[in-house]
Amino acid sequence: MKNNNSNTKLILLHPYIQKQGSSNKLWLLAFVSFFTIAFLLTLVYTRESTTGKPTAAGIIAVTGGGVGDAAPLPTTVVNTLLHYASKSNNSFHMSYSELKPISDVLRKCSSPCNFLVFGLTPETLLWKSLNHNGRTVFIEENRYYAAYFEEIHPEIDVFDVQYTTKMNETKELIASAKEQIHNECRPVQNLLFSDCKLGINDLPNHVYEVYWDVILIDGPRGNGPESPGRMQPIFTAGVLARSKKGGSLKTHVFVHDYYRDVEQMSGDEFLCRENMVERNDMLAHFMVERMEENSFQYCRNKNNSSSSTKASVS
Repeated sequence: MKNNNSNTKLILLHPYIQKQGSSNKLWLLAFVSFFTIAFLLTLVYTRESTTGKPTAAGIIAVTGGGVGDAAPLPTTVVNTLLHYASKSNNSFHMSYSELKPISDVLRKCSSPCNFLVFGLTPETLLWKSLNHNGRTVFIEENRYYAAYFEEIHPEIDVFDVQYTTKMNETKELIASAKEQIHNECRPVQNLLFSDCKLGINDLPNHVYEVYWDVILIDGPRGNGPESPGRMQPIFTAGVLARSKKGGSLKTHVFVHDYYRDVEQMSGDEFLCRENMVERNDMLAHFMVERMEENSFQYCRNKNNSSSSTKASVS
């Protein structure tokens, strides 16, 4: 009987031990699985963070603050960049006397500086570097080149635009804009909703909402009667400057290749000689002040017309 009782007890305990062991194994398996999943998620997140573009939070963490808190480029770095850019082997590069005025304005611009550039040129990377604390946006006529350039330089913001003008139509387009100065070609307006032939209205919405501090016009092509010329960028720059509702009171507008008739004629009409502060053989520098919404003249001095250049364009 004792043996039977011992055996009975043994039989009763056996299932209990088996159940307890299984439970411990399940807890161990769950514990290991949890940490395995956590490790894999951490690994994936870390890999994406290191290979992807940095987030705004990451940039702030690295720079120690917002964009405006970053230190400006040292003078020696700026002068070195200008020196080597002006010595470029590219036959279409700007000279030092053309680069320096733009660089000086960018250096004095309150940070973060908003810089709009028409045209992808040999100086594109230079402009981005000189305005490294601010926002630099490029507008390019060749959509394929714009896509290619953005692919090899992903830090560059570039948008393509289809120009609808021709240089041999300059006089007619300027005359049409002056006739519609109270309507579609007003000096103060949101060009996104404009049908003015000289206004660029197909850029991304946010381009029209930025208060641009500096605008450089170095595109599109202007080397033949069938090329688009720079009437549209010059008119658009004038409207953007006059329509600002915030930011600096005046906008610096630079027009490259100002020795050409179309640039001079459009500049006289829409940027105005009274606003020109500097000019050399190739570059003109204007400071265009914002206007009230009910303003209906481009230039305050009506004698600032392009009549003196019309004959040379004809």
